[in-house]
Amino acid sequence: MTEREMAEARFWFQVLRLRRRIFDDLNTALMAGAGLSVAKFDALAQLYRFRDGLSMSELSAKLKVTNGNVSGLIARLQKDGYVAKSIAPGDRRSFRASITKEGLEIFQTALALHREETSRKLRNIPMDEIDSLTNDLDRISKEISIPETDDSGAQLSRQ
Repeated sequence: MTEREMAEARFWFQVLRLRRRIFDDLNTALMAGAGLSVAKFDALAQLYRFRDGLSMSELSAKLKVTNGNVSGLIARLQKDGYVAKSIAPGDRRSFRASITKEGLEIFQTALALHREETSRKLRNIPMDEIDSLTNDLDRISKEISIPETDDSGAQLSRQ
């Protein structure tokens, strides 16, 4: 393994470790205080942002999960009374999900819990470090989203 490959592996493991440490405690706090998983919170957050609702495929793209995962998630949120599902105008084959009044209320409760837990986890990290790391991670995210090309500029397939 090259020095670069070792550094890349260390980076990847640090990202995974950080995600696990924040995600697990955040999921526990949201479940205890609002009865929502992080997945339900994330779906409600998107529907909160887009009050006119989103199609299942739009929501799937925003959450970066499959349409099947979104369908199950929306069905559970609908059962909880937090989401309404309706036939999309102009396309009777597709559905739109929108947040309900009850969904707005529970989301606002969960959002406060999310902010508290995130702040608690990051309270000892100086603001300039948070800003710097956020910018670095954003740059890396954008860089790895750029399609890879060969020497002629042709896009390479990712497998």
